[in-house]
Amino acid sequence: MDEIDFKLLELLLKDGRMTFKELANQTGIDERLASRRLEKMTREGIIQGFTVSIDWAKLGLSTEIWIGTRTGIGEELRNSLFKFFKDSPNIIRVDSTVGSYEYVFQAMCKNLKDFRFNIATPLEPYTAGLSSSIITSQIKQLDYVPLLNVLKKQK
Repeated sequence: MDEIDFKLLELLLKDGRMTFKELANQTGIDERLASRRLEKMTREGIIQGFTVSIDWAKLGLSTEIWIGTRTGIGEELRNSLFKFFKDSPNIIRVDSTVGSYEYVFQAMCKNLKDFRFNIATPLEPYTAGLSSSIITSQIKQLDYVPLLNVLKKQK
């Protein structure tokens, strides 16, 4: 990774739809070189695909919830919980943690009634308690550019 690689990543973080020509122009290299560098970073797993940012509230899912939970004792119970996580379309992310909860997951719902009916109540048999935090406003948007710049300075 050199200065150009970091600049390519920074540009893509700001606008993942940039063309090779635009990337080349902003980094001072030609399109073929920009393409080869991005292909290499993709092969090495540094770049892991491109995503689209969706305003879910405009599609009717206006309630975002983070939930912490623990399981009861037993592998069967844990497997049932994992199956629920995998089968629930409203649960969009699940992480195993070290801390107050074994698992923290993120869900998107229409409203609190939808959350209660489709997530909280069905989860009760598999968990030893739920703690939910409902997102009311965003303080800081997801922004990897400052972190990327710290890594660039460390190289």
